[in-house]
Amino acid sequence: MNGTTHTSLFRRLFIGIAVLVAGLAGAATAQADVVARCEGRVIEQPFTAWEDPADYFLAPDGDFSAGAAGWGLDGATVVEDNEPWNVHGSETAAAVRIDSGASATSPLICVGLDDPTMRFFARSTGDAAGTLDVEVLYTDGDGNEQALTIGTQTADGALEWTPVAPLPITANTYEMMVAFRFTAHGTDSSWLIDDVYVDPYRKG
Repeated sequence: MNGTTHTSLFRRLFIGIAVLVAGLAGAATAQADVVARCEGRVIEQPFTAWEDPADYFLAPDGDFSAGAAGWGLDGATVVEDNEPWNVHGSETAAAVRIDSGASATSPLICVGLDDPTMRFFARSTGDAAGTLDVEVLYTDGDGNEQALTIGTQTADGALEWTPVAPLPITANTYEMMVAFRFTAHGTDSSWLIDDVYVDPYRKG
């Protein structure tokens, strides 16, 4: 092997190693960013009375004690009501009322593969045929805004305050920011929602 060939091979090897190191550094930085933005969760077990011992964390102002701070209320309103078990322990009675055609959208929440479900309390106060749709809002890998329906609550299943069944977030195929939108459908449909939680599954 002559000197020129040896130098060329060495240069290509050096560049390859440099690219690999840069890629690993970038991945580490991205992972650190995800960890940083997902910090600050306060873990609770609010659904143990319903045979659900899973860990959850409250969505931003998910008990509405701060007047639905950060939430987008499109025709929805904060009212002085509360699910009767007061699982979050707030001293402020507050819930969001969503009438037919109105919606309430949570602030953005960091979720990943280890955040499989969300859960909340609901009560139908309107027509028995009314429904409440729950959507997860997110930006896909191509940068497009998406809205995916992950659950529909029927009025006959929530004539009184009840914890809805856990809903799969579904969209979280990687670490991402999502929001949840609650929309009432049906003539004279009316709903109350309270204590919106996300399940951070923890192994071990």
